[in-house]
Amino acid sequence: MRVVERPSEVRAAPPAPERRTHVLRFTLWSRITHAVLGVSVFGLVLTGMPLKYSDAFWAWPLVRMWGGPHLAGRFHRGFALGLFASVVMHLGGLGVAAVRRRLPPLFGPDSILPRVEDARHIARNLRYLRGKGPPPKFGKFTYWEKFDYFGVFWGLLIIGLSGLVMWFPMIAARFFPGWVVTASLIFHSDEALLATGFLFAIHFFNTHLRPEVFPLDPSIFTGRVDLASVAHERPGWYERLVASGRAARPERPVPAVVRAGGIAFLVLGTIILMLVMLTAVAEVAGYILQLVSP
Repeated sequence: MRVVERPSEVRAAPPAPERRTHVLRFTLWSRITHAVLGVSVFGLVLTGMPLKYSDAFWAWPLVRMWGGPHLAGRFHRGFALGLFASVVMHLGGLGVAAVRRRLPPLFGPDSILPRVEDARHIARNLRYLRGKGPPPKFGKFTYWEKFDYFGVFWGLLIIGLSGLVMWFPMIAARFFPGWVVTASLIFHSDEALLATGFLFAIHFFNTHLRPEVFPLDPSIFTGRVDLASVAHERPGWYERLVASGRAARPERPVPAVVRAGGIAFLVLGTIILMLVMLTAVAEVAGYILQLVSP
């Protein structure tokens, strides 16, 4: 039975392929880099948040899991090195790709850099969500994916630099006033809380919990994306794929271990988010009660 879409939902894109095929969206190096980044972030949250909210009921079991506060701090710094390593890996991969001329045009439609077209996509998507027009013809990367991408660099700049100041306070004191060390603790702690909320709520939803891919988008693990999904969700990229004659390969099932592992990380991240947010809200409520109490 053929489903006919409403006029407001019809995309001006070539018809989706009937045979299940896929194209490569993420290279092996990109997937390894993302894995290092993901494990490092989970490790940083699981070692850092129990120290931030040490009075919470869930904090001490996590600290004991790492062997106590001292070892938890050591693990935290080890995961921080993993975070820095993922950035070096990513920039190195970009450099190698540039030398081999495998990078898309820097300001082309399939670049991850922001473009004027992204602003138009935001406006069109808002109209589409209100039922007042067709959806935008997204390219290889949507505007929210670009925001996530550059958000990592912003978070690393704030969290990474403040963390280095706290890691080496005596060296930092040679070049900066003493208050910088204290301020770094505040910046590091609050930005880490913001990053935790964003990653495990906004990023998880945009990437994995959207109705189109729920409960998991395995492309970041397998590198492959179904060509029919590309035609439906990213018609701009699909049109360019068809025009370039890039070969599509027969679709392969996602390994069960990949799907199970990805869902396990989603569940763990959601649990962490709920515990941290509830504790943060309770802490703020306590401050408010102290201010208003006689």
